[in-house]
Amino acid sequence: MTTLADQLRLLLPPVSYDGTAPYLSATIEAEANAMILAEEQANSIYNAIFPDTGEGLSDWERVLALPDSCLIDQSQTVGQRVQAVVSKLQGRAGQSKAFFIALAKSMGYDITITTFRPANAGMARAGDSLNGGDWNFAWRINAPAVTTSSARAGTASAGDPLAAWGNKPLECRLNQLKPAESILLFGYGDY
Repeated sequence: MTTLADQLRLLLPPVSYDGTAPYLSATIEAEANAMILAEEQANSIYNAIFPDTGEGLSDWERVLALPDSCLIDQSQTVGQRVQAVVSKLQGRAGQSKAFFIALAKSMGYDITITTFRPANAGMARAGDSLNGGDWNFAWRINAPAVTTSSARAGTASAGDPLAAWGNKPLECRLNQLKPAESILLFGYGDY
């Protein structure tokens, strides 16, 4: 395999310069090393632009004020921290059920949302819930009883568990972004 220094030597005029001369060879090696370092730094900066790569994670968390105040006492894996950054960036655009389902999906949760409507004469049947008062503003977030966040190669770091369980990040983020008048109820398991 040809190194970058070897490729630079091939660019020298063959008669005028001896690429194996000690001083010239050391200069070419230094230039090749500087070019390799510049490329690695450029790739690192480029990757930090995209939060889902995990590069520059601490900067993304600082800019987005993460972890959320309701998660300060919770330990999170690098993967969960990346999901929190991505979901916070995506969480600035809507209040529909579809938006919240997509937001939860970006955090690694598969949910559905149940809304309640008041009973109306002519539409309600015997045994139906009346759902009056505050029930008009209630949403039930239906999620699996156990949501597992597994470590992935490339995003996990030393010391991270291979798997993490819990729904606290979901509850925290949805409660932050819910419409002001809404009441969120969380149902886990069979729904």
